[in-house]
Amino acid sequence: MSSPAPAEADSDGGAVRARWVGPVGLVVGVAVLMLILGWFGKVSCIGPTYDANGISTAFEAHKNTYLCYSDIQQLWPQRGISDHVFPYVHGSLLGENLLNGAIEYPVLTGLFVWLTALFAHTDGQFLAISAVFLAPFGVITAWLLAKLTGRRALIWAAAPALIFYGYLNWDLLVCASFAAAVWAWWRGRPVAAAAWLAVGAALKLYPAMFVFPLILERLAARDRRGAVRVALTAGGLWLLINLPFLLINPHGWWATYAFQKERHAGITTNSIWFWGFGGISTGTLNWLTPILILVAWAGALGYGWRRTRGGEPYPWIQVSGAMLCGFLLLNKVHSPQYLLWLLPFFVLIRVRWGWWVSYWVFDALLFAGLFEWYGVLTAGGDEGLAKEAAVLGVWGRAVMLVLLYVVFLVSPLAVRARGGATDADRSGAPSSTPPVGSSTPVARTTSRPGRSTSRTTSTQ
Repeated sequence: MSSPAPAEADSDGGAVRARWVGPVGLVVGVAVLMLILGWFGKVSCIGPTYDANGISTAFEAHKNTYLCYSDIQQLWPQRGISDHVFPYVHGSLLGENLLNGAIEYPVLTGLFVWLTALFAHTDGQFLAISAVFLAPFGVITAWLLAKLTGRRALIWAAAPALIFYGYLNWDLLVCASFAAAVWAWWRGRPVAAAAWLAVGAALKLYPAMFVFPLILERLAARDRRGAVRVALTAGGLWLLINLPFLLINPHGWWATYAFQKERHAGITTNSIWFWGFGGISTGTLNWLTPILILVAWAGALGYGWRRTRGGEPYPWIQVSGAMLCGFLLLNKVHSPQYLLWLLPFFVLIRVRWGWWVSYWVFDALLFAGLFEWYGVLTAGGDEGLAKEAAVLGVWGRAVMLVLLYVVFLVSPLAVRARGGATDADRSGAPSSTPPVGSSTPVARTTSRPGRSTSRTTSTQ
């Protein structure tokens, strides 16, 4: 009896699946490892003894010199977290002080903080529980980016930033939301992408800025109805999430944003305004920085629209990356963990490796120098190598943001073609569907229930 013939591949999709299992698994595995290392980077600030308020004695002693500082531990005795006060509904802002459950983060982050604190009685327990629930969001981000770009997602998964910042604050939540938005857009679902951006804006406000280029992307595709749906979905879902808190206690809800308005560019803000323009008042910055940020955004949005004149689709991701660079450069506050916001763009946009390595070097100088300098200040000193490293990090990072604003705009995407591989990972004959990021016009037929349309597009 003859042996059976080997099974043929079911389709090109079968080969594609086989090709992508390896890179995706690698990226996810590396992300898990880095997040575990991130936890071990924080344990020096935990215990073994705690005071009556559940605050670790090791935290104050080690948070600067051991580089194990975390906002999660820092805020444990504040904002009503250790007392398990439900956020916002009784909160208020008195001067610069948030009281009775008011918190400086939007509502979904506040709810996450409250839920994870319910099972904790010390800042160490709170950090541990927070890490357990935050880590999956870092892994989800890695998985989505790997599905979009293959091994290039190691820029996220293997980044030292996951060790430094994964548990410094709650930003892994919003990173996963943004990655989900890009995934939905890549799948041809811009309205779902808008919904994920709204969720992100209810976690940390910055994804809201990406709705504007997404609307223009729909308009450039001559999909006016889609543009309206994107705007209504993003605005409506964000309002729906916030509405219960807004109705119950508008002052407690608004305290989040009023706190940011009252915050001055001080020693903890890490922005160019403190290090280069320390004499500017908070009132001046409150009108100056929004104007400058809007100008930077307008430049990016306008450049993206100009590219559509040549028949290219609107470069939503590139424009969003440039807008983020403008925001990070010009905002009053630039917290260390904001690097996690920027990393997905290094993955999604095809920039040379030197850009993200250089940015990481300056960021590492700032991270190490800043906290060591805080330790020097606590001991009564000021000048020294640590402060010089922090200053170099701030201004080096600022220069990089200016350059990346341009580089992001003019670079192609690294996102693979739907059902295919990236430019870098494709071997053999190219797919009939080009990857997003190429410049070859392609006639596409888009089918929807009840109608079929044909259009010619070219990817940037």
